[in-house]
Amino acid sequence: MKKIILTVLAAGMTTVSFCQKSFILSHQDKRGFFAVSAGGSLPVGQFASSSPDEKGAGMARRGVAFSLAGGVRLVGPVGLMVRAEQHRNSVQAQSLLVDGFSNGTVDAGNWSTTTFMGGPYVHLPIGRFSINTRLMAGQAQATMPTTSLTAPATETGTSVETSGSKSTALALGGGLAVQYRLGRCISLQLAGDYTQSRFTFSGLTSTTWTNTGRAQSSYFTGDRTVGAVSATAGIVILFGDCYRPF
Repeated sequence: MKKIILTVLAAGMTTVSFCQKSFILSHQDKRGFFAVSAGGSLPVGQFASSSPDEKGAGMARRGVAFSLAGGVRLVGPVGLMVRAEQHRNSVQAQSLLVDGFSNGTVDAGNWSTTTFMGGPYVHLPIGRFSINTRLMAGQAQATMPTTSLTAPATETGTSVETSGSKSTALALGGGLAVQYRLGRCISLQLAGDYTQSRFTFSGLTSTTWTNTGRAQSSYFTGDRTVGAVSATAGIVILFGDCYRPF
């Protein structure tokens, strides 16, 4: 009987010790992280404008955003991080149907913008929660979509196709992420980020076909300011103990 009691007590003490250790390690501060997120992309400013009379209007709709990020704290709560993000936004096609194309058809591709940025971030732990704020700079690449307009035969009987183009530019941005610690090395994350770049798309071609079959082409350069806010959710992998008591 005495041996049984001692065995039960030993098992209980081991369980308590294991629970205490798990609790401490689940709150242990980490130096670095990797994060994978996905969510929505909200175009802002000229990028979201649907006015065909506004020079530089991007006519972008809400879309999707994906991001990969990693960072390491260097001094106290301050560290450096890198982040890659892609936005895909469709075009407000109906806004293109003007000047003889009001009853026509339109076919348009998608805006695609990819950014690679780095910069400082600040990590603020609050129990199981933590807040990360960051300022970023880097490079962006954007693809302007091809658009095609066709007027019905009862109107002008004209078709116009404007080619797409790719361009690179300086990218600036910043954001904030709220993380909730699930265990020793995993957190859930909700994040909001803003990025902006000004692109110059060269070599754009606009080709017009009339009902007689003749085609006329013109070449031009277009400037577009692409600004978007992403709201994403994802998983964070934590690594590197700041201090480990075990």
